[in-house]
Amino acid sequence: MRHTIGMLSILILCAFSLNLAACHSGDDAELETMEYAKSMISLDGPAMAQITDGKNIKVTGYATNHDKFQHDVFFTATLWDANGKSVGTATGKLEDWPAGHHGTYELIGTTTSSTWTRVSVEVSRVSEHVRGQIEG
Repeated sequence: MRHTIGMLSILILCAFSLNLAACHSGDDAELETMEYAKSMISLDGPAMAQITDGKNIKVTGYATNHDKFQHDVFFTATLWDANGKSVGTATGKLEDWPAGHHGTYELIGTTTSSTWTRVSVEVSRVSEHVRGQIEG
């Protein structure tokens, strides 16, 4: 009887350990790569840039989180002159941006010129539910 209780205890402990390991690897499997998470964010339409004061600029545009997860999404905008030279940058993020949400981003930065011909925006980083990323 004593041998049976000892074996039963060992089996229960093994089953619990295996279950715990399976749960942990399941959580890891839910995390996405940075490339995949970035690919799930679409920039919807052109971005608009304006000077707010002196050399300060604000860049706004629309984007959609097509992912199944909420993310913190970081954006970087670059202002370009007619010669293709960068004349300004702006950054910002949408924090705790829900899955499936369409919204407006607003990026703040500076420019070295009051005239630019083009504004480009990219998703520079995504955190929350992304493998290897610190939350926030």
